[in-house]
Amino acid sequence: MTPAAATVKKPESYMRILLSIAILLAAPFAAHADGRNGITVGAGTLGAEITYTRNLNSWFDIVLGYSALDYDDSFSDADRNTFEAEATISAPRIGLQFYPLSFINMEVGFVSGAPEISMSATPNADDEFIIGGETYTSDEIGFLTGEVAFENDTAPYLLLGMGRSVGGGLGLNLSIGAIQYGAPNVNLRTEDCNYSLTDLLLSATCANLRLDVEREEREVNADLEEFELWPFIRVGLTYSF
Repeated sequence: MTPAAATVKKPESYMRILLSIAILLAAPFAAHADGRNGITVGAGTLGAEITYTRNLNSWFDIVLGYSALDYDDSFSDADRNTFEAEATISAPRIGLQFYPLSFINMEVGFVSGAPEISMSATPNADDEFIIGGETYTSDEIGFLTGEVAFENDTAPYLLLGMGRSVGGGLGLNLSIGAIQYGAPNVNLRTEDCNYSLTDLLLSATCANLRLDVEREEREVNADLEEFELWPFIRVGLTYSF
């Protein structure tokens, strides 16, 4: 490791530092009902959320939040393969809000916990899968499954919002922005395609299938390279105390 590399902090390190600062700043005041604390419940693209906000001064607030989501959906690709997808999100975050105007804010911070996405494909109406441009029957390959992983499990985010979570009793707030999880990466695999010394045709099919799955992965991942930002939209109801 070079001296320059040794000084680089990972995003997790920055998040721990920010969290420590937030606790030190907020702890002496948390027990006082002075209108400088806020609890928000809401929902957004990371799922249901709860956040605690601590006012520092007229310009800045610190936000500690947690979001969670379990989501099921189905979609089809260009080859008419149908996928059943399951997404799980468990994402704590810490952020610093800046208020250039009374109810307009910019929030920057880190969120930990990239979405965990798994999927399984079902054959088309002809009981076939199209993988890497080639057609296979379900009897030949069994099942097609996969997972989606992101480059960063802990990632920076930026939000632009309206509404303040402290100093006003009950209120609404809305934020729109993005999280830089990095480009997603799809890992596909098949099941129940077994090589056979006695069935050369089956062995050839399995060998070709492996190459086609790798080709399909490359094509999908090439299409996903531009999607490095996860949309972060949230709305919440706040009680300030």
